[in-house]
Amino acid sequence: MKRLSLVAASLLVAAIALPLSASAEDAPGVFKIPGTDSTIKFYGYVQLDATVDFGGRPPDIENWDWATILPGVPADDSAAGKRKPQTYLTARTSRFGIQTNTPSPYGNIGVKLEGDFNGPSYFQSENYTNSVLFRLRQAYGTMGNLLIGQTWTTFLDMGAYPDVVDFNGPGSIALVRNPMVRYTFGLSEGMNLAVALENTRGQQYGADNRFQVIPDLIANFTMSAKWGHLSLRAVGQDYVRQVGAAGAETNKSKFALSGAASGSLKLGGDTLVAQVVGGASPGRYLFNTLGNEFATGDTHGFVTVDANGDIQTWNAYAYHVGFTHVWNGTVRSNVVWSQTFIQDPKIDGVAAAAPTQKEMSQAFVNSFFTLTKTVEFGVEYEWGVWKSFAPEVKGTQNRVTGTFHYNFF
Repeated sequence: MKRLSLVAASLLVAAIALPLSASAEDAPGVFKIPGTDSTIKFYGYVQLDATVDFGGRPPDIENWDWATILPGVPADDSAAGKRKPQTYLTARTSRFGIQTNTPSPYGNIGVKLEGDFNGPSYFQSENYTNSVLFRLRQAYGTMGNLLIGQTWTTFLDMGAYPDVVDFNGPGSIALVRNPMVRYTFGLSEGMNLAVALENTRGQQYGADNRFQVIPDLIANFTMSAKWGHLSLRAVGQDYVRQVGAAGAETNKSKFALSGAASGSLKLGGDTLVAQVVGGASPGRYLFNTLGNEFATGDTHGFVTVDANGDIQTWNAYAYHVGFTHVWNGTVRSNVVWSQTFIQDPKIDGVAAAAPTQKEMSQAFVNSFFTLTKTVEFGVEYEWGVWKSFAPEVKGTQNRVTGTFHYNFF
């Protein structure tokens, strides 16, 4: 306890001292650390999200995800699909982050550490104290153009991410943060190329004798200008599986390549964003196929194994289009449309069948209201439907979401 008290006292002294040296810094929340060449920035917000589902929703939102994952919406004719309407309120997306910046002969040294409370805590959730777990979002350092640590995957184009209230958004994006090593080459003004080695999903997730061999390989070319931006990306993944009887195991692998093109276009005060993405078993790099695990006895999942133990990839494609209209300085509205398509590879000549999903469609309509410089409210209607291979089964989402967002400053 004495050690904790000393730590708390040190933090309090630092919090008091930092504002005294902030006069040289113009950016909100940025302070010069006394006696150093470093600056530190604190940021974050408190947020309350509220959802009302007039269609089915995943039954275990405490342990899985309360925000939209369309493939997890139950079939309309299932027991879970008939539980409606359902209401859920949570503050678990509240966030806190710290950034530092220090000049050096090798370029600026930056450090970022960010987390939120969106980790599930089933045993201490809404049944008891509404406790949730603090989880790591980002933790990385930069030195010049080199980044090492965990952050958003290089395959994600944040500039083409639609402006939605839902915490996840449409399933056409690569909503994943990876540990990585990334280097960004500055090609010319407004143009760069980022290349990265990112953590792959191996034996540490799932079963089926998988293991990690090489990192995922990702490249991202971006061009930015006054009119907007353009991003072209590719990701290569090596799927590996151990087969054979004990003592005679062999490895079988399959290399899968996916790509994406996205961008934004400024139309006066409005903005149009769009993306197309697809390839061989993109997995978590396409949110609607993030359950991309192996399956040996059926056609579930989008990496399967045939009778010879060979790995079979499934082609999947998706797109989204989003339009933002700014009514005035305090109100903006968005319309977003997205679809995902999965192709049947016919494992051992057998066609895919229900409940494996083949098509997903989503629409978002929302408005955001900026009440003050630190307070914003958003409300959104979301519709979504997935359809399976024959005999066709479908699951429908009808959801209204509201968010109350309070920045620290």
